[in-house]
Amino acid sequence: MLEEPDIDSSIILLQQTYDFAKGKNYQWGMAEACLDIARCYFMDDNVDSALASLDKGMNVYPAMPDSMKGEFFGEYAAEYGSKGDMRTALIYIRQALPLIKQYGDDESYCISCANAGIYYRHLGMNDSAIYYYRQGMDLAIKTGDIESQNLLANNIAVLYGEMERYDESLKFIDQAIENAQKAGDEHGVLSAIGTKGDMLVLSKRYEEAADMLLAAYPRTDSTTNPLRTKARLLTPLLKSLYHSKRPEHRAQFPHYMERSQQLIAQLEPNSVQGAGLLTTRLALQVDDKQYAQGLQTIAQIEQILPHQMATPRNKFYSNKAKCLAGLGRYQEAYQALNEAYIAADSIKNEEINNKLSQLTASYEMMQKELEVTHLSQQHERNKTRIAILSAILLALLAALGALMFWTRQRRQQAQMRETRRWVEGIEQERARFARELHDGACNDLLAIGMQLRANKPDVQEVNQQIGTLRAQLRNLSHELMPPQFKDGVRLDEALNYYLSHIDGLKVDFHADGQGWDTIPSETAYQVYRITQEAIGNIITHQPDAQVKISLTPSRLNVVSTGKMVQGDGRGIGLQSMRNRAESINAELKTSSQEDTFLLTLDFGTA
Repeated sequence: MLEEPDIDSSIILLQQTYDFAKGKNYQWGMAEACLDIARCYFMDDNVDSALASLDKGMNVYPAMPDSMKGEFFGEYAAEYGSKGDMRTALIYIRQALPLIKQYGDDESYCISCANAGIYYRHLGMNDSAIYYYRQGMDLAIKTGDIESQNLLANNIAVLYGEMERYDESLKFIDQAIENAQKAGDEHGVLSAIGTKGDMLVLSKRYEEAADMLLAAYPRTDSTTNPLRTKARLLTPLLKSLYHSKRPEHRAQFPHYMERSQQLIAQLEPNSVQGAGLLTTRLALQVDDKQYAQGLQTIAQIEQILPHQMATPRNKFYSNKAKCLAGLGRYQEAYQALNEAYIAADSIKNEEINNKLSQLTASYEMMQKELEVTHLSQQHERNKTRIAILSAILLALLAALGALMFWTRQRRQQAQMRETRRWVEGIEQERARFARELHDGACNDLLAIGMQLRANKPDVQEVNQQIGTLRAQLRNLSHELMPPQFKDGVRLDEALNYYLSHIDGLKVDFHADGQGWDTIPSETAYQVYRITQEAIGNIITHQPDAQVKISLTPSRLNVVSTGKMVQGDGRGIGLQSMRNRAESINAELKTSSQEDTFLLTLDFGTA
């Protein structure tokens, strides 16, 4: 009946199954019926009823085995993900993954990895999303699971688009559309077409996107969940119609904009599809210079942000800055633009780009392996001699593939360990910034507040405290702000500006030599960040130090002299500097003797 689909009749039969199991006091049957009923409600876009059914199943069978818990946790994650509550979905999918891997089938594990990647991506945690996409794709390739490969390829394509790697994204999507068409998966075809529409719009191929999406939109009524499918296609369709140069496309824009408003009202407030329509509306309002209306849409999106990142953070804050600036609120616009720069720096992280390149290589290898399989099947229908030669060739390829797989597995395990260490390091660094804000800025603000509430506040002391607070926040903001070396900024200029704006630390900086313009932008960026890390360590462990920094186009020297303060062991400064030096093939040396800290970075061959 679900294939028809006849969801209402399916629910009635499953309820009868539950009643029968209840009469026999068969807890396993009762729980399994509740799980299947929840899946029916999910297909009918009735998430609240689905969650209630899952809760009922957990209550009637509290001692259920881990194999069933894995299915329940996975379904909980899917329901909350559908509602747009990505944080809660992550809690459940983390519990589900190890249980499904141990007790479930390979297809379920691939789908769970794809869902985990979606939840992380919507929270702006692209490095974790790539980790799970890769796990799922490797298993799907290994087991020959084409449907899981298509699902993962679709999601990876979205991530490529957010990273502005459109050609690779379209390669993944075209393959996913072709495979979904061969499998007769209409929902998969339309979902992939929606993603391809996004990529074509981002590539400014508006007319091509509009023609494709207009042809596909009427087919949404035949899917099991037309509301979500319509919303998925409308997001790129509205942008393509608005920007298209063809009059017939522009004429249809008001009609589909009205449909999008109706869908927003019908969808869950925090749903992924509703969030997509809201961000599309914001982008069009900004293009139309409707800044006041844009801020109203931003307020709606900000209500979603605690649950999911409805759009890449750099684009969201950039649009917010444009609206604020358009209304003359320049100070707020500057703050939003600063957030956009920080987010852009995170999104374009080279580590994430490297991992995406590895995913592309894995997927292309899978395509080549499939082509070899098709050729082998064709040769089997030819003469006996060709069949024997083909069998020998396949045996050799299998041996080579086994060797490559073993080698790739070893490399991937090392890369995954490095990824986990990197993610843990970033989380610790974020925690460090949080502690600095809490222990420094928050305590200073509390002291200022207490002074102001006094009968006779000491104005001189308040001014001094405000100056200290301003210096702390200024140093922190300069540490976070990424330099734009690709825009003509030189390394010696960027460091001179940064070091001259540090409050509370005496820094003597000298830059000598010629050829600053020949330093690669990535090398300059990493040298800049290593200097920031060194200054941060000195401020933490030698707050009263005198610092001398010398720089040439091939070498950085940092010497700080002053009483050292023992750290708490939670920082990652030195390890972070080593990782950055390795990324540009530079040699980093550090040493501490009595009250002197030395750092030397040779990057002339980087």
